Amino acid sequence: MRRGGLATALSIALGVLIGIGAAVGLSRATPPAALVTPEPSIIPATIPPPGASAAATTASPTRTPLPIIVSAYSYGGRRYAAVTTPVGFMYAAPFAGTVQVRTYQLIGGEIRLGSNVPSQPFFPYITLTSAERRIVYRPGALDSDTQIVPPDGAKLDAGAPLYKVIGAGASSWRTFYDPSVTAQLIVSLAALPGDAELDPVPLFAGP
Repeated sequence: MRRGGLATALSIALGVLIGIGAAVGLSRATPPAALVTPEPSIIPATIPPPGASAAATTASPTRTPLPIIVSAYSYGGRRYAAVTTPVGFMYAAPFAGTVQVRTYQLIGGEIRLGSNVPSQPFFPYITLTSAERRIVYRPGALDSDTQIVPPDGAKLDAGAPLYKVIGAGASSWRTFYDPSVTAQLIVSLAALPGDAELDPVPLFAGP
């Protein structure tokens, strides 16, 4: 009987130890809650209300206006265009032709071609000539307001870079002829042959 009781007691004790070991092993196999990565949040897509069309949810495109201020200007009975653009604007050739670049200075109240007085600003006249038309650009001072792209005598296609506005100074017309001019550029246009005057405003006003 003593042996039977002892065997029973050992059996019970062994069962208790196995149960404790299993419990300890289970707790070690389960990671702490802090190490569990939560599921990412899901943001539902916006669904248009029933009956809404695609056109109603799509904004209509808007046309960006050209950064040009252009107005008609007349002097001495002739027509010109007075043009102002932001600094950094690049003028392009309105038609194919040959470029002529001439620089002028105001020396002692006289407009001089080809002079070289460093203390006075140089003003370029940029002329583009084709078989049918001639256009003359009179921008602001060279190197401070105007940066010419093609060299004198270059042949350009329509749309090729002509000159860049690098300063906000007024056209040479203000210095040479009319102190009231504030536009950066004064332009004239003529039909060839015959040198018949044309209105240059439509070239810059756009469609």
